[in-house]
Amino acid sequence: MLSYRTTSEDSGGQPYVKKADTAYLWLRDEILSFRMEPGAFIDKTEICKRLQISKQPVTAAVTRLEQEGLVEIFPQRGSYVARLRLSQMKEAVFIRYALEMAAAFEVSEKNAEVIVQQLRSNLAEQRAALDALDTALFRELDIEFHRVIGHGVEMGTVAAQVEIGLAIGRRCLGVIPDDMSLFERAYREHARIVEALSVSDGASAARELNAHRLTMQKAVQAFADERPELFLN
Repeated sequence: MLSYRTTSEDSGGQPYVKKADTAYLWLRDEILSFRMEPGAFIDKTEICKRLQISKQPVTAAVTRLEQEGLVEIFPQRGSYVARLRLSQMKEAVFIRYALEMAAAFEVSEKNAEVIVQQLRSNLAEQRAALDALDTALFRELDIEFHRVIGHGVEMGTVAAQVEIGLAIGRRCLGVIPDDMSLFERAYREHARIVEALSVSDGASAARELNAHRLTMQKAVQAFADERPELFLN
């Protein structure tokens, strides 16, 4: 991660860190929401105009997003939204789930009651979203479900790595058309994870998390086989 300045100011007079974070959050959301498509050129000048900030914090934001795998920077050519790479997705998701599985063991021993309460609340919202056929909301709740687990150990570095994995996974899953049968299966797998944590069975929770990872990985691979033009290996 970049080390951001907290006291210096840019030419606009506002703290540099605030503008860098503003640019980072805006650009990250544009990428993850697919308003900026994979392979799209990142026009820093246009971003500066839109956000009314100088080029320096935008450059810092782009560099930070490159470190997260969301941007590609080519010398003499400029910066582009990273294309979808199956290999990158598999590695990032593997690392994320490895951390989540370790977190499940930790949570089951030390903080299960609080985390389980949060997860059950999330599950109830997932169920309501599915019943209402609100797939966009379900996708967001799915991300939040895994965030609760990954952040449950209250370790900043672990949480940061989980967030990177969530972002890359969200990009790959985001291009998959809505599939209610897949979402219902994901919901059932989420429920089994919560059930294991509710009885402080970290080993079972970890196994269920890994099974869930394989379900989603297979779904992405199947879609990539159908639409290979959207992905790189």
